[in-house]
Amino acid sequence: MFDPTYYHSCQFCQKFVIDLDKKPPLDDISNDQEEEATKGIFLFDVTLKDVLEGASNRCHLCVWLDRGWEDLYSDRYKLLTKASTDRVTVCAESYSMSLIERYPFDELLFIGLWERDAPADPKLGKCRIRCGGVSDVFTTKDDPANQFILTRPINCRPGSPENLALARHWLEECLHSHPNCRAEQTSMPRRILRVCEADASGQFEVFIEYTYDKVEPFAALSYCWGGDQPFKTTKSRLKSLVSGSLRLPYEELARSVQDAIKVTSRLGLRYLWVDALCIIQDDEGDKIEQIAEMPRIYNQASVTVVAARSDRATRRFLDEIDLTRTTRFAVRLPFRCPDQDGTLGSAYITYIEDSKEPDPIHFRAWTLQERYLSNRYLEFGRTQMRWTCASSGTQDGYCDGWKRENSVHIPTHVMFIYRELQQDIEDMTSRGSSAEWISDWIRSRWDTIVDHYTPRKLSVLTDRSLAISGIAQVFGSHMKDEYLAGLWKSTLPSFLCWQVTSDENERFPRPINYQGPSWSWTGINGPVNFILARSCDRDCRAVLLDVDIKLVNAHAKYGSVQYGILTLKGRLREATWHRNATGDSLKLHTRGIPKVNDSYEAPTMNSITMFPDTNEFEEGSKPSRSIEVSLLEIGNCAGLKRRGPVGLILRAIPLSATHSRPRFTRLGLFHIDTRLPKKGRIGAETGNARKTRASPDRNHADLFEKAIEEIIEIE
Repeated sequence: MFDPTYYHSCQFCQKFVIDLDKKPPLDDISNDQEEEATKGIFLFDVTLKDVLEGASNRCHLCVWLDRGWEDLYSDRYKLLTKASTDRVTVCAESYSMSLIERYPFDELLFIGLWERDAPADPKLGKCRIRCGGVSDVFTTKDDPANQFILTRPINCRPGSPENLALARHWLEECLHSHPNCRAEQTSMPRRILRVCEADASGQFEVFIEYTYDKVEPFAALSYCWGGDQPFKTTKSRLKSLVSGSLRLPYEELARSVQDAIKVTSRLGLRYLWVDALCIIQDDEGDKIEQIAEMPRIYNQASVTVVAARSDRATRRFLDEIDLTRTTRFAVRLPFRCPDQDGTLGSAYITYIEDSKEPDPIHFRAWTLQERYLSNRYLEFGRTQMRWTCASSGTQDGYCDGWKRENSVHIPTHVMFIYRELQQDIEDMTSRGSSAEWISDWIRSRWDTIVDHYTPRKLSVLTDRSLAISGIAQVFGSHMKDEYLAGLWKSTLPSFLCWQVTSDENERFPRPINYQGPSWSWTGINGPVNFILARSCDRDCRAVLLDVDIKLVNAHAKYGSVQYGILTLKGRLREATWHRNATGDSLKLHTRGIPKVNDSYEAPTMNSITMFPDTNEFEEGSKPSRSIEVSLLEIGNCAGLKRRGPVGLILRAIPLSATHSRPRFTRLGLFHIDTRLPKKGRIGAETGNARKTRASPDRNHADLFEKAIEEIIEIE
């Protein structure tokens, strides 16, 4: 239950009446720029003098402000405290998730000081001292302010009988009253857990069973493994399965799994699918087969139970939320409602550590497709239990407290792939959109998903292809295209120009174990995007001649590959990629001229940006300082913001009996920006991009003009 006495309130902080209509005087704002910069600011009927008096009397709010301002602005703040403190008014800036209107009032971005006698700053107005840290704002459902403040107190007991009864109400309402969510269940997973409550002590009986042709409602679990699990299904354990059923020791199961069993039972369901228990973990054939079934499993589940707040399976997600451990600030202030009577309600202002950080589930790679493939989503996070389905939107009543809308800090929102893709395709077809336009649109959705997926983490790095294979399978069902280890054949070779976007100090080393071809983003780790790939798609110069891919499992065409070799025709230039303390440089070579010669100084390339895939220079015990490379022209960027040649940085593989053509592996991406000035770029570096030292004598936009086309292979 919410305890209002936990939130500080005294005679001093009760002077801080929140009135979003109390704007700074027009005389204090001299131009449009200042007005725009301060449009969210409102004033309290409180001065710095009042704050200092409150701090001396141990008012929590006044002490917090006094210390915060002094820590951030030290000397300047001390000078203010010795001046005319009654001429300095306390102000604050409000934030609304509507982004357009002032209400609902969701957050305080800062509390600061409005110095009426000071000159205005173009960006800060007269508020140049601000207490950092965004604070959340909430009120109770029976407070007069409830229609203007939509955030509610955090429910600290997510596993209470009342809360799980609420979740069951949401499920039953969705099943019976949401026409947009109705879908006929036609199958169950091959294996399933049957759960039933043993007694009032909270223990459950759990059996693993083969479903055969049975079709009954079931839940699926989405959670973080976070390492190995204490109990999982193996070939030896499954040998004990007699008469199609095997009892599992409930007390030995991972705690997240135990909580999911409780939720399943309270939802009125008898069956639960959990990957660690329903897939034979030491049987590679069964794993490949069941992973290929994941789109169907999550789509057919009545609901997906999401252990969002647990970073590993050994931790519970129904435990009470301990706000005393994470709350750094809690105060209750008067709130003036914007009605005719100016009614006073209450606004609870709080600063909770990590409240705006995504839950651990949003950093795990496997859970992205579990989220996208599900029809209904019951999420247990750090701050709330939330229900999401195709009909829920941001309506009231689909969370047990806290924010009405999903946090903008969550990196990916729910997208119901099965339903949305099909509906969007039907809508575009009915409007007369061409098949080519629809295909391009579907591929752009895929690019966005890869952009969301690749920053996420994997416990087993070789799962890079597998953990998105379910989504790829759904997209493949709508595309007349061939899936090639994370890319689509019709987009090649231009979409070979994906780029790693992590900063240099966050870049991963090249994988030790094979996880995909070097030409595919599945072959490396870290976030990628397709910005340069799209930019050169309209002016692609290289040609894809052949593809040779061998799958790990011939029946899992969206899964892992044993190898992948592309044959392309394009123009190449040879160079030495050199790194020293001042940055990177690429020195061109002409065939027949030695690459390293004291009497020959190869030209240093100008206006080129390199995007390494991995830390190539850090491999091995002795970091290298130079690498012999070839630059393969893929195309020419034709966008408004990107111009010039783009292509792959390749390293040659020695010829052998297995291949007669020149064969390479990919090291990264390059782009020659013809718009860059010739000066002022020496040693420049931005994020993952490394620009070579400038040479004022020429621009290399014509780098491949005299190069002869060659046929090469990339593996």
